[in-house]
Amino acid sequence: MAYGSLGSAVVVRVQDVRNVPCLDVEKCAEGGPVKGKYALVLSHWGRPSEGMLGSIKSMRAAADKMGQTDLVMVMLKSDAKHMTAKIEKLFQKWELKLHTVDWDVPPNMKHYPKTDWCGHQDLIRLNVLGLEGYDAVAYFDGDCEFQGDITPMMRCAASGTFLSTSGGMGEALNVGFFAVKPDRRLVEAAVFFAQQNAFDHNTGWGGAGWAPNGGYYVGGECGQGFFYTLFYRKSPGSQSALEHVGLWDTFKSAQLDRCIWNYQTDSSCRKDLDCRHVRVHHKPTRERGSEKECDKLQFRHRRDSLLHRQTISRPPLTAEQLRWAQEGRLLKHSAGLCLRPSEEEGDGTLMLLSCSFPPVEQNIRLVGEVGKANSFLLKQGGQCTHVEGDEDPEMIPKEPKLAFPVDCAATTNQPRFKKIPSTAVKGGFLIQHESGRCIHPYEGAVDPRQNTDVILHSDCNTDRKALTWIEE
Repeated sequence: MAYGSLGSAVVVRVQDVRNVPCLDVEKCAEGGPVKGKYALVLSHWGRPSEGMLGSIKSMRAAADKMGQTDLVMVMLKSDAKHMTAKIEKLFQKWELKLHTVDWDVPPNMKHYPKTDWCGHQDLIRLNVLGLEGYDAVAYFDGDCEFQGDITPMMRCAASGTFLSTSGGMGEALNVGFFAVKPDRRLVEAAVFFAQQNAFDHNTGWGGAGWAPNGGYYVGGECGQGFFYTLFYRKSPGSQSALEHVGLWDTFKSAQLDRCIWNYQTDSSCRKDLDCRHVRVHHKPTRERGSEKECDKLQFRHRRDSLLHRQTISRPPLTAEQLRWAQEGRLLKHSAGLCLRPSEEEGDGTLMLLSCSFPPVEQNIRLVGEVGKANSFLLKQGGQCTHVEGDEDPEMIPKEPKLAFPVDCAATTNQPRFKKIPSTAVKGGFLIQHESGRCIHPYEGAVDPRQNTDVILHSDCNTDRKALTWIEE
């Protein structure tokens, strides 16, 4: 079927030889509790970092919308010991519960490469299957953004059907999302399967092959192939594992439309897919610049805002506006774009736009502080740029964006910068924040495209043109 509808027939077990229709989520949800208790789950393998909470804000909002929903982070006990005070504070802020586990890879697993294997970060998620005490739990990667009501999916999972989606690169299953009615026996089945079945690049897990795919797919040797073979294939290995825990005759699995419930790219989605129907957006994490792609909400809102701003009929500048527009020097990236507040709700993050984009008086200006050598403010309209983040300095991200506006006299938000001469562009300079980090176009492109955010990064290499700015 073409992806991008809400689904059709209910599927009990995926056949080995063909793809099947997507599950009708709304119909399936009728078998679940009206007011269930749920958990939305993340996992992390390795030393904890702030980046593991990339989309925590939208996840918190989704949990609050459903009610009676916890946020849970699964992590090895040995890794959790390295939680910093700042990360613990973030857990408190977002009401995120820590659930520590003893293993990332099933004990005595038969297939265990020592290097270049994604099994550790993938298979720790098997522990999610046993988070009992909830009607349903749903695992999501940290870069998933919730854009719609996911209650029907959770109710469907609570009815007793293991749910997942395919992947955007032809994978039979994308391990960045699954939902299930938790049962410790599923964990036991996974451990049994891991101990009894080896992996082979040609024949897959336990010799089950790659059907309905024609052969190996990305992540087949890790979670994506493991989960699919165990929970969707009618192979001797999966049957033996589920029979071992008494679930083979009752276990049900189905897949949802990934264009709705786990959007990654527009590949194989309906050409007329309405992006407003996307419930969970997984990838990409940046604006793609394609009309066909459904972007993350911040990019969609930004694009709509920019289009609206271009159509507004504006009166002539007042004397004060004209004075602000001529203050200091116009700041430009070495590739020619200007800095501009995005005008998002609350603080607008700074982004790069054409210097002629209306209204031009909103371009950021570089203004030297009177009586202070090499001390500058990034100003527009009498207000200043500041570092994105909470007023609590401990909560500022490691690589924060720049936001606008703040009172230029503010001390908490640190609005001051200095210039470092560039060796990459004659007359150019790097802009260093008082924290010691320099302004970068996001992803460090030498020729960044319009709508690119800017961030603060520890790299202040004067040889890099990508970090170089000019004034005029």
